[in-house]
Amino acid sequence: MLLSNLLTLEDDEVEIVATVVKLWCEKNHVDLDSDCGKSAMAAAVNRVVAGEKTPEALYEAIAIQMHIEQYKNPLI
Repeated sequence: MLLSNLLTLEDDEVEIVATVVKLWCEKNHVDLDSDCGKSAMAAAVNRVVAGEKTPEALYEAIAIQMHIEQYKNPLI
């Protein structure tokens, strides 16, 4: 995750990202501090920077992105 992307988020966007990623990690039994958790955080930040604003759509985008990443690297 690029720190510059995180710095461009508004406070409410940071809160949405944190909440959605935490929920995704809990539902998928992923440690937030793991590589997979960090990848989910990066995906979420990138989606918000790209214009995704609702928690529901952001969750779905993370789920799709992370599912694709699993196929790229099956050890995750």
